[in-house]
Amino acid sequence: MYPVLVAVDRSETRARHQAEFVAGLPNATSEVEATVLYVFPHQDYSGAPQHAFEEIEAAVAAADTLEAAGVPVNRVAEGGEVASTILEHAAEVDAEMIVLGGRKRSGVAKVLMGSTAMDVLVSAERPVTVTG
Repeated sequence: MYPVLVAVDRSETRARHQAEFVAGLPNATSEVEATVLYVFPHQDYSGAPQHAFEEIEAAVAAADTLEAAGVPVNRVAEGGEVASTILEHAAEVDAEMIVLGGRKRSGVAKVLMGSTAMDVLVSAERPVTVTG
């Protein structure tokens, strides 16, 4: 199997693009196993409210898109710092690739707000693909 981590945010459009990319990989239905991950930001402290994967429409849309294409999917929701949780989960499932959804930002916004995608890109020890 070729494990792929699909880390989604709350954008259903980006999540669907990520899922379509993964479904389009060679032999996706027979060789790819996708994990769709949504990270509830900063929910790693004791007493943090419990959340479920099904609460995030974008995550459900990505998983449903992959399953409709015949790709096996694991649905995962975790709390924590987003970039580090993505990287930790990629290591946990031994992902061959991380697939992120990107969005356009100005140079100033990138400097001031940071970017989860950029943090994952510069820190990952495995291939990262950023879709639109």
